[in-house]
Amino acid sequence: MLAAGLSRQSPRPIDIYLLDRNKAFGTGVAYATEIDGHLLNVPAASMSAHAEEPAHFLGWLQEKGRQVEESAFLPRGLYGAYLREILGRSPDVSTVSADVRGLGLGDAGVTLALSDGRSLEVDQAVLCMGNFPPVSPVDDHIDEHCIDHYVADPWHSSRLSEVEPDDTVVLIGTSLTMVDVVLELVAKGHQGRVVAVSRRGLLPSAHQKAQPARAPFTLEHLPNDMANLVRVLRAAADEEQSRGGDWRTIVDSLRPHTQALWKRLPTAERGRFMRHVRPYWDIHRHRLAPQVAEQLTELQRAGRLEVVAGRVHDITAHAGGVRVSIARRRSAAREIVDGGWVVNCSGPALDYNRIDDPLLVSLFAGGHVRPGPLCLGLDVDDDYRVIDRAGAASARLFAIGPVIRGVLWETTAVPDIRRQCIALAKTLAAA
Repeated sequence: MLAAGLSRQSPRPIDIYLLDRNKAFGTGVAYATEIDGHLLNVPAASMSAHAEEPAHFLGWLQEKGRQVEESAFLPRGLYGAYLREILGRSPDVSTVSADVRGLGLGDAGVTLALSDGRSLEVDQAVLCMGNFPPVSPVDDHIDEHCIDHYVADPWHSSRLSEVEPDDTVVLIGTSLTMVDVVLELVAKGHQGRVVAVSRRGLLPSAHQKAQPARAPFTLEHLPNDMANLVRVLRAAADEEQSRGGDWRTIVDSLRPHTQALWKRLPTAERGRFMRHVRPYWDIHRHRLAPQVAEQLTELQRAGRLEVVAGRVHDITAHAGGVRVSIARRRSAAREIVDGGWVVNCSGPALDYNRIDDPLLVSLFAGGHVRPGPLCLGLDVDDDYRVIDRAGAASARLFAIGPVIRGVLWETTAVPDIRRQCIALAKTLAAA
């Protein structure tokens, strides 16, 4: 999205290199899926790749002979095809199938050390590293003899294809990653039992028919502490529903203020959000397409999907598969589930001090970057310039997307990343 935007905005010929170790150029992991049931969780009308052309995606669909409602939730793979086509129309962009292992900053430019032994000299570089694989929550509690039945990262593994139709599968986590894994299993013919476990056992809420936009909040009247902020939001949602409205309107009305509010919150309050509020915010903010929510409900009614509030205590080998001990929330008893597989659906790693990525390790070791607030991603200034260990903003190294989550909390959905891309493209084009 950034590469295509920069190609469109640059007033002169420019060389743009897009590097990806997985060759998922334009799509990333999320939009490279081939599972039709993996749907966008944003309506089609809001998914244009070009901020200056809000109906661009809808127009592309019409060009392809697909007449869809603006409120439709379409397959993510279809959106991936749209992004690939946009990238293909950008003549200034060259794709490089390699991993960046190191990076050197100098007065003359940036030197990228690639995994194939080559070096690439550029004037500026942008870190668009997306989400990192999940941290395993059970490394200290899993028997080495059953590691072949444990999928540590469902997004970079073909192991789900090995699941037999009648296998019992335990999923660690109940958020959007879990939903994707369940839908993939069903698409591949799985008929067995699925047990999804998380501390609170919360599932993402569903989108409903769009409600008229409201603006019940101004930034100046929103509290700067979590306890009062939650109280204000709950009161507004209760009032809205008492009038026959929908709580989703209240959540959505906060979006124009989310970034400024997050930046304004003291670090201690951001920490309280992460510890106590985030699970509830996520299920209300990052909602499912209605048809996906309906499918999950049907699976639960049929007894094929069980959602458990608790934690996985340990995993041991058993009868050619796994035996999982689950400690239910507020219970001293252990529940035993004998199954074929355990899949880590705990979501992307967030603490950048614990991520073992060669480029990230190199950047920290060289002092080129520093962690963002709460160690969530990397620190950047208002122009997306990466801030180094000494506190200086780089003139040549930038970052956008999930990698700056600590600075701008809402930085994973297409509408949010699109705004970052248009702003950064203008900066780079003018350099």
